Amino acid sequence: MSLLKFPSSRNQSSTASTRSVAKDKLQGGLLSPGFHEESSCISRYPSYFYHKTSPHKPSNFLISKLRKYEKLHKLCGPNSKPYKETLEILHSPNNSSSTECKYVVWIAYSGLGNRILTIASAFLYALLTNRILLIEQKPDMVDLFCEPFPNTSWLLPMNFPFRKNFSSFDQEYENSHGNLLKKNVINSSSSKELKLSSLYLHLAHDYDDHDKLFFCDENQFLLREVPWLIMRTDNYFVLSLFLMQSFDQELIKLFPNKETVFHHLGYFEKIKNKYWTHPTVNGEMVGVYQPSNEEQQKFENNMHNMKAWAEINLLCMCDVLVTSGWSTFGYVAQGLGGLRPWILYKIENQSAAPDPPCGRVMSMEPCFHSPPIYHCKTKKYIDNGALVPHVRHCEDMSWGLKLFN
Repeated sequence: MSLLKFPSSRNQSSTASTRSVAKDKLQGGLLSPGFHEESSCISRYPSYFYHKTSPHKPSNFLISKLRKYEKLHKLCGPNSKPYKETLEILHSPNNSSSTECKYVVWIAYSGLGNRILTIASAFLYALLTNRILLIEQKPDMVDLFCEPFPNTSWLLPMNFPFRKNFSSFDQEYENSHGNLLKKNVINSSSSKELKLSSLYLHLAHDYDDHDKLFFCDENQFLLREVPWLIMRTDNYFVLSLFLMQSFDQELIKLFPNKETVFHHLGYFEKIKNKYWTHPTVNGEMVGVYQPSNEEQQKFENNMHNMKAWAEINLLCMCDVLVTSGWSTFGYVAQGLGGLRPWILYKIENQSAAPDPPCGRVMSMEPCFHSPPIYHCKTKKYIDNGALVPHVRHCEDMSWGLKLFN
C-alpha cells in the first residue's frame, strides 16, 4: 500500500494565484476553452489543481494545430452531414470521389496502458494527416475518459458498418494493408493513390514486414485518399513517425522537446467525473491510499480498468516514481506526470537478479516495444536506434526504441 500527497484543490489564497489558476487550468493551451458546460466532465479543468505545474510548455505550433483539429472534428464528427456522406462510401469497395472528411478508426485492443498509449499514437497520426480520430469504446472503457473535443464526440457510433466484425481484423485479415501489399494487389511504387473506400492497418506486436511498410513514406502517399483507415495496435508507434520524411519536419515544430510527445498528447485522457466528486474544502494536503490491490491484469473488466486508471493518475502525481520494466502502466504514469522514473529491470535469467537491479530512465517518453528494423530507402534491415541522435534504445528493453531530447 502506498501513500501519496498532493495539493488540495481549494487553496486559492490570493488574487494572483486565482488568475494563475484560471490561466493554467487549460494546461498552457492544450485544453480547449470551448467547453460551455464544465460540468459535462467535472475533472476536465479541476484536475489541474491536483498536479504540479508542468515545466514542459507546449509549442505555439502544437496549440494552433490542436485548435484547427477541434474545428475539423466538429465539422466531421459522428452524425454530421460530412460523416454521413463519407459513411455512404463504405458500401462501395472502391472510392472514385474525393471526400471532405477522412478518418482513423481506433479498435480497442489489449490492456488499459496499451490502449492509452495507442490512442495517443493514433491521435498524432490523425493530426499529421488531417484525419478525424474515432475510438471504439468497449463496455470496459465506459466512464474512464472525458470527451476531449468541444461540441462533438470522439466515440465511434455503435452502428458503424464494420464494428461487429472488428474481432476478425487481425494479422491474417485478407484485406489488410500488409496482406494486400504481400499479394501485390496494391503496389507501394505506384504513383497513384489508392481508390479504396477503407483499409485495415494491422500495427500490433505480431505484425509482419509487410504490415510495417506502413511506416514508409511511399505507402503514406498511397493512403492519402482512403477515407476510412481502421487501425488495431498495441504499440506506441510515435517514434517511427519521427523517422519518416513525410512527417519529421512538422513533428519537430510540434514538439521541439522530443521527449514531451506523450506528456502533451495525453492531455485528452482526462479521468472521468466520479473520481473527483469528493475534493477537500480547505485542507492544503490530502493523503491518498492506493485504491486497489489487484494482483494481476484483468482484460475486458470495467471495474478493474477504473481502479487501474485511478492508480495511474495517483502515480503521475508523485515526486519520485519507481516502475517495472516493460510496463505500459508505468509508461503512462511517467508520461502524464512528466517524470523520469527509476525502473526495475526485468528478470530474464531466473537464476540471477539483474545487475544493477534498477536504473534511472533518461527520457520520459514510452518505449516502442516492436519497432520496424527495415530501412525504407536502402531496402535493408538496420538498427533504427543508430540513425539519429533523438532515437535510441530503451533502458528496459534492448530491442525497443524511444525518443530522447
